[in-house]
Amino acid sequence: MLRATLACIDLVLFGALIMSGLAVVVCRPWGIDPAAAASLAGALFGAAALLLGNWINRVNEKFKAEKKLADQIDKLKTLIASELVDVAIGLMSAKQLVDAAIVSLQAGGPVTQTLDISPYRPRQMLFTDTMGVELLSLDEATIDALAILRSNLALTRQSMEEIAADANFGLLKATSLSNALGHDMRVLSDAFTHIAPHRRLILEDAEPELVTEILRRAAQPPVDPVQQPG
Repeated sequence: MLRATLACIDLVLFGALIMSGLAVVVCRPWGIDPAAAASLAGALFGAAALLLGNWINRVNEKFKAEKKLADQIDKLKTLIASELVDVAIGLMSAKQLVDAAIVSLQAGGPVTQTLDISPYRPRQMLFTDTMGVELLSLDEATIDALAILRSNLALTRQSMEEIAADANFGLLKATSLSNALGHDMRVLSDAFTHIAPHRRLILEDAEPELVTEILRRAAQPPVDPVQQPG
């Protein structure tokens, strides 16, 4: 704010000095002779040039500072995006496991009640979680998206730990967990739209696809084999 005010003052004074110099040359106030008028005008023009130089320097400094901040934000988002990709892969693996169990249960197939889902808990975002004031360089919407994601992942992680501790994995718990994982994936997709909207991921032999689209598709509930046509 202070720099912007100083820049405006420099420009105003620059304009005033230029106009004053021109007035001295053209009008020669107080009846001064041409030589004196030229000297006075030269001094005014010189002062105006200094002010213009100050203004240009401030503009350059502001541009460099903004570019440096933008570069830092880009690098920060790149690191966070890599971590989000890891989280996305973990969530998709977990949901595939749970959805497969749901389909099997709905079809009357066997599913062990002691299914170990602890290895499929949402992965920690170690880099993002240890960041402090660096996060404040991001815009408010991005910070909110990351905060919501971290909160949802923590809740799902806790639910999976509770389910893993209870040796009774049935359809109700599987469906609840699948819904929670699907919700996390939609929240993660929203985070990607702020952090890396153009980030692509290659799954198996498929073509590279936007992570946001992959997550939204994978977040859908499993198809009930009983209701499936055919």
